[in-house]
Amino acid sequence: MNQPQEKEWTGMLLYLQKMEGSMLCTAAQESANEQVRNHVTGLLVKTLQNQKNLFNMMNSKGWYKTEPAPQDQFMKTQQNFQQMHPQMQ
Repeated sequence: MNQPQEKEWTGMLLYLQKMEGSMLCTAAQESANEQVRNHVTGLLVKTLQNQKNLFNMMNSKGWYKTEPAPQDQFMKTQQNFQQMHPQMQ
Protein backbone atom coordinates (compact mmCIF):
# COMPACT_ATOMS: atom_id res chain seq x y z
CA MET A 1 0.00 0.00 0.00
CA ASN A 2 1.41 3.42 -0.85
CA GLN A 3 1.96 5.99 1.86
CA PRO A 4 -0.98 8.34 1.08
CA GLN A 5 -3.40 5.40 1.18
CA GLU A 6 -1.81 4.06 4.36
CA LYS A 7 -2.10 7.50 5.98
CA GLU A 8 -5.75 7.82 4.92
CA TRP A 9 -6.71 4.33 6.13
CA THR A 10 -4.85 4.76 9.40
CA GLY A 11 -6.55 8.11 9.97
CA MET A 12 -9.92 6.47 9.36
CA LEU A 13 -9.08 3.71 11.84
CA LEU A 14 -8.07 6.30 14.43
CA TYR A 15 -11.34 8.17 13.90
CA LEU A 16 -13.31 4.93 14.31
CA GLN A 17 -11.41 4.10 17.52
CA LYS A 18 -12.33 7.52 18.89
CA MET A 19 -16.01 6.99 18.02
CA GLU A 20 -15.95 3.51 19.54
CA GLY A 21 -14.40 4.94 22.72
CA SER A 22 -17.13 7.54 22.99
CA MET A 23 -19.88 4.98 22.52
CA LEU A 24 -18.35 2.55 25.02
CA CYS A 25 -17.94 5.33 27.58
CA THR A 26 -21.62 6.18 27.25
CA ALA A 27 -22.57 2.49 27.46
CA ALA A 28 -20.50 2.07 30.64
CA GLN A 29 -22.03 5.16 32.21
CA GLU A 30 -25.55 3.97 31.45
CA SER A 31 -25.12 0.31 32.42
CA ALA A 32 -27.28 -0.68 35.35
CA ASN A 33 -25.99 -4.26 35.33
CA GLU A 34 -22.57 -4.58 37.00
CA GLN A 35 -21.44 -7.44 34.74
CA VAL A 36 -22.35 -5.49 31.62
CA ARG A 37 -20.65 -2.39 32.99
CA ASN A 38 -17.46 -4.33 33.76
CA HIS A 39 -17.45 -5.93 30.31
CA VAL A 40 -18.00 -2.62 28.54
CA THR A 41 -15.33 -0.95 30.70
CA GLY A 42 -12.85 -3.67 29.68
CA LEU A 43 -13.69 -3.07 26.03
CA LEU A 44 -13.22 0.67 26.58
CA VAL A 45 -9.72 0.14 28.03
CA LYS A 46 -8.75 -2.00 25.01
CA THR A 47 -10.16 0.60 22.62
CA LEU A 48 -8.20 3.37 24.35
CA GLN A 49 -5.01 1.28 24.08
CA ASN A 50 -5.64 0.68 20.37
CA GLN A 51 -6.33 4.37 19.82
CA LYS A 52 -3.09 5.31 21.57
CA ASN A 53 -1.11 2.79 19.50
CA LEU A 54 -2.56 4.16 16.26
CA PHE A 55 -1.88 7.72 17.39
CA ASN A 56 1.73 6.85 18.31
CA MET A 57 2.31 5.23 14.92
CA MET A 58 0.79 8.15 13.04
CA ASN A 59 2.70 10.65 15.14
CA SER A 60 6.01 8.82 14.58
CA LYS A 61 5.44 8.99 10.80
CA GLY A 62 4.58 12.69 10.96
CA TRP A 63 0.95 12.08 10.01
CA TYR A 64 -0.53 13.43 13.26
CA LYS A 65 1.48 16.26 14.64
CA THR A 66 0.87 17.82 18.02
CA GLU A 67 2.39 20.79 19.72
CA PRO A 68 2.95 21.05 23.45
CA ALA A 69 0.65 23.44 25.26
CA PRO A 70 2.27 26.62 26.51
CA GLN A 71 3.37 26.23 30.13
CA ASP A 72 1.00 28.95 31.37
CA GLN A 73 -1.97 27.25 29.69
CA PHE A 74 -0.94 23.91 31.22
CA MET A 75 -0.65 25.45 34.69
CA LYS A 76 -4.05 27.16 34.37
CA THR A 77 -5.74 23.91 33.33
CA GLN A 78 -4.05 22.04 36.16
CA GLN A 79 -5.22 24.66 38.69
CA ASN A 80 -8.78 24.47 37.36
CA PHE A 81 -8.86 20.70 37.85
CA GLN A 82 -7.37 21.01 41.34
CA GLN A 83 -10.08 23.52 42.25
CA MET A 84 -12.86 21.31 40.86
CA HIS A 85 -11.69 18.15 42.64
CA PRO A 86 -12.71 19.14 46.19
CA GLN A 87 -16.06 20.45 44.92
CA MET A 88 -16.89 17.07 43.36
CA GLN A 89 -16.32 15.10 46.56
